Amino acid sequence: MLLLHLPSTEKTPEVILDGDLRLLQVKGHCLPENVRDFSHTVIEKLENFLKVLDNKQESETKNKPFRVNFKLGYFNTAAAKFIADVLMHLKTGIQQGLNIKIFWHYNEDDYDMLEAGEDMAKMVEVPITFVMVVKE
Repeated sequence: MLLLHLPSTEKTPEVILDGDLRLLQVKGHCLPENVRDFSHTVIEKLENFLKVLDNKQESETKNKPFRVNFKLGYFNTAAAKFIADVLMHLKTGIQQGLNIKIFWHYNEDDYDMLEAGEDMAKMVEVPITFVMVVKE
């Protein structure tokens, strides 16, 4: 079930939250003019979905990971707060025993994006898998 789909714009990334696929994906450039308005919807839907995951008792559901993909080309400092907020909610879910896997994708030549992800992981103290995207 598609819980949220925000198409990308010039200033905001595409955001997909899909309950059936157990996926949150944030893809594109993140420079929202009003980061609070943009982030509120995403955070609210994520919080509700994590509550549903936490309430499910079936072991099959608990063992299937909830995948989170950050595929950002660029984000500004205001958007960094949004990303940190998402990661904090995911960290809480992980601490509650939810199977959450976080992936930070970056282009092979974009060491700034890799470093930004590493900084986020350290700041929020959450495990992130870094995925280098090789250009063909």
